Amino acid sequence: LQTDTDVVVLTTGVLVLITMLPMIPQSGKQYLHDFFGIFGRLSAWCLQNPGHVAEIYLVHLHASVYALFHRLYGMYPCNFVSFLRSHYSMKENLETFEEVVKPMMEHVRLHPELVTGSKDHELDPRR
Repeated sequence: LQTDTDVVVLTTGVLVLITMLPMIPQSGKQYLHDFFGIFGRLSAWCLQNPGHVAEIYLVHLHASVYALFHRLYGMYPCNFVSFLRSHYSMKENLETFEEVVKPMMEHVRLHPELVTGSKDHELDPRR
């Protein structure tokens, strides 16, 4: 998912990742930044279409990236929002944020952990 360019493989891989994340919440935390990087890469892919793939494949990829957004926001809201803030504050990522990520954010509610939790508490094994 970090380097592949086949949109069918990417879409399938994201769907598998979304399915597996709730089963490995503590084991997956060591790869959390990789998961966030995958989200960032595929969000940009949805906008830029570097592989010049057919529109129907992009629709499926966008839907799977949207599902990944929900999974990461639901499981790791403090860490994910921190990633979004740092990644999309860079000028080269601003268009992706405006066109792809911001519309996703407009359809979620404020996660309670953003108020009562912290990045460290989120990764605590007792949670």
